[in-house]
Amino acid sequence: MTTLAPAAPAESVDALVEQLSGIETLAADFRQERRDAQGQVRRESAGRFVLRRPGQFFWRYETPYVQELIANDGTLWVYEPDLRQASRSPLAATEGAPIAILTGERPVDEVFRIRHLESEGGLSWFALRPRAEEGDFREVLLGVDDRGIREMRFIDQLDQTTRVTFESRRFNQPVDESRFRFEAPEGVDVVEAREPPAIQ
Repeated sequence: MTTLAPAAPAESVDALVEQLSGIETLAADFRQERRDAQGQVRRESAGRFVLRRPGQFFWRYETPYVQELIANDGTLWVYEPDLRQASRSPLAATEGAPIAILTGERPVDEVFRIRHLESEGGLSWFALRPRAEEGDFREVLLGVDDRGIREMRFIDQLDQTTRVTFESRRFNQPVDESRFRFEAPEGVDVVEAREPPAIQ
């Protein structure tokens, strides 16, 4: 197993696809902010995540409140301890979602149309649009540096923008298998859903 992502920033669509396909596991801390169509900040959150391709991830929001997303074996769990509720939905429903860029089994250019933008802030930027017309997001902006993915910006159908910045990134390191398993604690209501519920 390799220990590092490719050592040069992606400067073309082909280079980006190759760089993303080289990610087997990724763990990081993240900071996230959501802005409305007028650019006003509506929510800020932070947490940590670990993922392993294909189709496994553990994404934990720690502020402003705890929410966990756990994906494995084709199922996505969304667990909200404060509400004592967990929802279960098919992971396939997230194929065109931004998380599929990092966890999808298919090459990213099969799921998204990709174009290279100008570099900004020390990052090479790319715009990705889902090939499927349906979905909550119309475009994802991806910023990469010489270590790999550094920032993602999701633009939804209402022109709201969610910005996620990754810190303390660890590429292709061994990960704890137990992160990708979820069993609802006693007393937690389990809801079956066709699509994932709203997340932070």
